[in-house]
Amino acid sequence: MKYSILTLLALLSLSCKTQVKVAEPTDKELTEKTTTKSDIEGHIYFLADDLLKGRETGTPENKIAAAYLANTLRSYGVKPNPESGDYYQRMTLEVPARGERPAQSFDSQNVIGVVEGTDPELKNQYIIYSAHYDHVGVRKIPNQTDSIFNGARDNAVGTTTVLAMAKNLAQFPTKRSALFILFTGEEKGLLGSRYYVENPVLPLEQMVYCFNSDNGGYNDTSIATIVGLERTSVGQHIKDASAAFGLEAIDDPAGEQGLFDRSDNVSFAKKGIPAPTFSMGFRSFDGDVTKYYHQPIDEANSLDYDYLTKFFRAYVLSGRKIGNDPKTPVWTAGDKYEAVSKELYKN
Repeated sequence: MKYSILTLLALLSLSCKTQVKVAEPTDKELTEKTTTKSDIEGHIYFLADDLLKGRETGTPENKIAAAYLANTLRSYGVKPNPESGDYYQRMTLEVPARGERPAQSFDSQNVIGVVEGTDPELKNQYIIYSAHYDHVGVRKIPNQTDSIFNGARDNAVGTTTVLAMAKNLAQFPTKRSALFILFTGEEKGLLGSRYYVENPVLPLEQMVYCFNSDNGGYNDTSIATIVGLERTSVGQHIKDASAAFGLEAIDDPAGEQGLFDRSDNVSFAKKGIPAPTFSMGFRSFDGDVTKYYHQPIDEANSLDYDYLTKFFRAYVLSGRKIGNDPKTPVWTAGDKYEAVSKELYKN
């Protein structure tokens, strides 16, 4: 009898254990799991190293940066460009003549990867996560010894933001699929993104949102500045995600700079795809923004990585919220790109 009671108790205990459900991790917890300060520092310090000589489009160092990005996506388990079978979209770019400078042409490459979504229907819709990885290279400046424009803020930070998203979604996909595009030629006139939208590897009408990341600098570490925040229907997701990591999301405070039309997002907006740009916090385009913008002092060791960790996590969580939302993102009613968007999506 004693043995029977003990056996009964053991079976009862086992039954209780099997009925206990472990809570699913939240999107915030999944974001924290993959987005770490050490990863962020590692990527930015490499991309902004003197050895890459400012990553100018068409140079061997730009190709080294592309190879680094492609192999990082491969290491995460991100699938390659479905058109080429590797992680590149190769192109020949032409820079028009300007002043005394003649036109020249050169070969370069966008870097592309894909993660399939989990929902049987929503996986046919894609969120694009994009940034440009090129910078302005090497230039001689009178009375300065440093001639390498490392581009830590512009745009090793943005590039690494997209890598953080890729690492997260490769492990924990959202309902919608993800297309990661790292552009060449932005500093030459948005050449990489312009080439892409004319030569997409997947149909543009399946791209429901482009979440671009580009930076000049920052002068307020309590905020994230999203150029075009209020121009799409998912602005609240970005505000909530930023708040979850102690940041306030604000819209572009420097409208006079025309920033929405100066980054790769506009190439997609012109096709009708909702496309804001996620940037480090600035309340005005001056001070510690212009101090570092396109200057050789824009080095990896001048960044605040505690702030960047919050900033990156806000981007990743925003992407997760948008990628899982049953409602498809759209332009805010009356936006100048609303008409072309309706034409693209046939709605």
